[in-house]
Amino acid sequence: MPASISGDGARVIARQSLLFIFRERTVALLAGLFVILVLISAYLGWSATSTVNAIYADAVVYLKGVGQPVPPNPVNDISPLSLMRNMSIYVSLIGALSAIVIGYQLIAADRKSGVVPLLGSRPFERATYAHGKIRALVMAVAGLMLVAAVIAVATFIILPTNPLGAVGWISLFTFFGLAFVYMLMFGLLAMATAAWARSESVGLLLPVTVWLTVTFILPSLTSNIHPTAAINPISALAPPPDTGFFHWTGWLFGPISIAESFKYLSAGLLDYLPATAINHSMVPPLPDLLLALTGSAVLAVRALMTMDMTRGDYNA
Repeated sequence: MPASISGDGARVIARQSLLFIFRERTVALLAGLFVILVLISAYLGWSATSTVNAIYADAVVYLKGVGQPVPPNPVNDISPLSLMRNMSIYVSLIGALSAIVIGYQLIAADRKSGVVPLLGSRPFERATYAHGKIRALVMAVAGLMLVAAVIAVATFIILPTNPLGAVGWISLFTFFGLAFVYMLMFGLLAMATAAWARSESVGLLLPVTVWLTVTFILPSLTSNIHPTAAINPISALAPPPDTGFFHWTGWLFGPISIAESFKYLSAGLLDYLPATAINHSMVPPLPDLLLALTGSAVLAVRALMTMDMTRGDYNA
């Protein structure tokens, strides 16, 4: 089949999938919740800076009035990027879950509606279908990241003090690129399970179980991070107990504890990585995430390329 025909078919599938997916209430709800949390994170960062500045201004007036030396503004001792540290938690929780639902619905909706047999009877290859669906997922996740990035940029533009320099802007945009990779990885995994699973519930349960495992269970085994601490950007980076058990579990299970890899890299990019933070995994955080993304992409492509296009709904 000519490449142009294949490309046109993939483009049509991607466009129709995007138009449908954001009309789904569950997807719209999670996407809206993610955007709201990003707004809250931006507001908290802006509010904290404004409050400290106001307190410092009052303190300066008082100290000068009593003839005491004026200390430097504590805001200047904190990296402005760290004000966005809650963003890493929102991405690993709501962002990843949103990507799972989007990836799942992109395939499950076609299977449940009986569209798959109709597509299978059309004159284009399975590769075209896979290309279109993955393109739709990439565009949907990129759209969410774009909204988050715009909110973050607007926040730093209106911050009263401590503006970002060139290095800070590069780190901020690199963080959003990292967040895009992290969310896309879960979306591709959900796409694969939705195509392979015989049961609709299993197709969604499998990626959600993986998400829960890497977000809450594995950090407890590798770094002694309790579930409540996993939702705190600072507590999630606490050093594990200096025992043989955590040294070995961190080394062995660290490569599959991708949530820890993401939070470690995010903390470095947003400039709140504690000096005591240590990664004990046998695989460094960045290669770990890239390997996980590659594995999810391979699973998604293989699942879509081998999906039975002659049958519609789930079998069970």
